[in-house]
Amino acid sequence: MKVMMIIVGVWLSALLGPPLLATLWAMVDDDARRVRRVAVVAALVACVAAAASYFVPELSGVRLAWPWRSALLGPSIVRVSALSSFLVLLPPVLWLATITSTPSARLDRLGLGRTALGAAIGAFAFLTDSPLLLATCWATSSGLFLWGLASAPNRRATRVVAYYHGGSLALLVGGIVALAIGGPTGSLGLALVIAAVLVRKGIVPFHAWIPEAFDQGRIGPTVLLSAPQLGTYVAATLVVPNAPEATLRVVAILSLVTAVYGAALALFQADARRALGYLFVSQSALVLAGLDCTSEDALTGALVLWISSALAFTGVSRTVLALEARRGRLLLTRHHGGFDQMPLLAASFLLFGLACSGFPGTLGFIGQEMLIDGTVRSFPAMGFLAVAAAALTGLTVLRMYFSLFCGRPSAGPRLRLLRREAVVFGGIAVLLVASGVLPGRVIRAGERASEALLRARDAVQRLSAPAERSASD
Repeated sequence: MKVMMIIVGVWLSALLGPPLLATLWAMVDDDARRVRRVAVVAALVACVAAAASYFVPELSGVRLAWPWRSALLGPSIVRVSALSSFLVLLPPVLWLATITSTPSARLDRLGLGRTALGAAIGAFAFLTDSPLLLATCWATSSGLFLWGLASAPNRRATRVVAYYHGGSLALLVGGIVALAIGGPTGSLGLALVIAAVLVRKGIVPFHAWIPEAFDQGRIGPTVLLSAPQLGTYVAATLVVPNAPEATLRVVAILSLVTAVYGAALALFQADARRALGYLFVSQSALVLAGLDCTSEDALTGALVLWISSALAFTGVSRTVLALEARRGRLLLTRHHGGFDQMPLLAASFLLFGLACSGFPGTLGFIGQEMLIDGTVRSFPAMGFLAVAAAALTGLTVLRMYFSLFCGRPSAGPRLRLLRREAVVFGGIAVLLVASGVLPGRVIRAGERASEALLRARDAVQRLSAPAERSASD
């Protein structure tokens, strides 16, 4: 037991220590380029540590319990569940991709420090089931994002994001307290937590802050905040085990409507950044839709799509940012050309975008297929909405590709990708294609996570059934 505790301590230190060290380094070093080099090394170490939980089964099931128990604190400080092992690799990988491909002209040492701290918070959030710690991670990640957004010239975007995130935090804290009290307030607490998740994830009608943040904020921090989908994890941890089936079905329907609505709005945007914002609204909502637990296949598909959409959307956003650094603000109302100058960047954008729409040969195809198959068998109308969202996403991606890279050959000097940009885009592409062609390990990990979620839900439902019968008697 002591040996296992030592192993867990070393593993947590390797996972969380490097980004925290990079945060401290950014506070004392004025050279942004040197801070980036330190951050890249720290991110690589964190990625290796996170991958250990994926390939070392002994880490799964580890718990570090509180010295005392309460409903507010939850059962444990750290819990390496099947879902945690499946997701904990996301924050460090997305952090590594972001800091490596950020243009040098946009480097900001304090921004690098914020992203490092955000990666540590994101990884830790996936390793806990404590309501108090989840709320703390929720508040800290929102605070870091607002701190970075406040430096943007448009104060309106800061106010909009602050209103939505402040409201979602208030709802979450109120819901957690009500759930801890229990009794008649438990249902109210569950409703408040669900409302907080809907606001954080931008489910209609609470979606306005996401396009605003992409439009006026910095793309990198916005993706790092949104792509890991902390709101979905909170839903899987606090809502799915306790919510009635009818409540989960309502959340799923709202999410699917949002997925179609976001993809449709993205198709008609005139600005590339706002199109990205609505595209993410659609992608994020599809993952939440799969948590209705009516089908194990749909739940597994949603979890696989969780990983796929995070990687693919990060790739899409980074390619747009790389193009924006060379051309300035990108409009979708005309054809810019540029494929002849940047064929690798154009191919990367198309691959990542098609992965978002579930194109065969990518991991997104596996997730979309399982999600649609599971939802069609249990609720055909929901399956139709998922298909419509995927189709509209594909049309949006093709429209953006034709506008950004097709048309009259570009004049002027040849614009080449930097080596670090090519490595990032190539790495993400390899992950999406390799896991799409050989998806066995990812699917098995998703199945273990979905089975664990369903077992937790069944256990809670069995415990609550006698109490409901005695109350009715």
